[in-house]
Amino acid sequence: MNTDTDFPFYLTAINWHAEEPFLQFRVQGQESTQLMSANELELRFRVAAGRDRQCIGTVDRSEDGSTSVQCDSPAVSARQCERCQTKDNIAAANMHQAHRRGRDAIGKAMAAYLTHPHRLYVAIFRDGSTKVGTTRGLSGGNRLVEQGAWYARYVAQADDGFFVRELEDSITEKLGIRQAVDTRKKFAGHLQPLLDQELENRLTQLANEIKKFLTEEVGAKGSLLDDRWSNPRIEDQIWADLVSYPAVINQGAHEFTIKSMVGRLAACNRAGFIENFLLDLQPLLTHPLETGDFEIDDFIMQDSLF
Repeated sequence: MNTDTDFPFYLTAINWHAEEPFLQFRVQGQESTQLMSANELELRFRVAAGRDRQCIGTVDRSEDGSTSVQCDSPAVSARQCERCQTKDNIAAANMHQAHRRGRDAIGKAMAAYLTHPHRLYVAIFRDGSTKVGTTRGLSGGNRLVEQGAWYARYVAQADDGFFVRELEDSITEKLGIRQAVDTRKKFAGHLQPLLDQELENRLTQLANEIKKFLTEEVGAKGSLLDDRWSNPRIEDQIWADLVSYPAVINQGAHEFTIKSMVGRLAACNRAGFIENFLLDLQPLLTHPLETGDFEIDDFIMQDSLF
């Protein structure tokens, strides 16, 4: 599949493999999907009027990891049909509450998924927001690039996902470190970022505080870590000077080239403009898109108020 198609197509997922971004597209009426590298991807499309939005599907989790499951139903919520949304909500509740509910209460597939080594990390974003989180497996940084972290430290590893979530909750309860950061803060951080050195200093101080707390918490079920991680996009100069994309991505007609991505946020440019733009691709999910001979919407650039 490519974006030069006579049929409506959909962006169904933003995926990361080996810390590199890919967009998953699906043409209406076709069962197969295609991953396209997001780096240097040129997109020209119009949001098709009068057509249903399409559910992005759901995710199955097992001992082998996560697998996407397609769905042909119209989307009734932001991204999913009612059945897929219910399924994902139950799965998310089981996963995040597994350490409280117990292995027998969450189903065999989810229990098998969690009965696998996990790591505990603390991450910082460019606005200075921080979060504690967990990731399955003991290698790679896909979870961190998916979330758009700028720097992170792995502070502990555990034998399974049940115990690591106990540690995560303890850190939130005792140290007040949140388990999520709003995308609006991540977005604002790229427009007006703190200095990298300041972010590293803040993260080091926080990681040391967490490890001190974990010394008595980990016990025989895990071990402390001190592994540093930084987003590979830090070296991309485009992230040094960005302005907000001056249009609504899920309305009208657009043309741009993605130059780099951090999480679901894309740094892109457009012919005829010297600015580099920052946009959130997630609102584009589910919307029917079409290519063709049509005019691209004009940009209305406004001077900053600050």
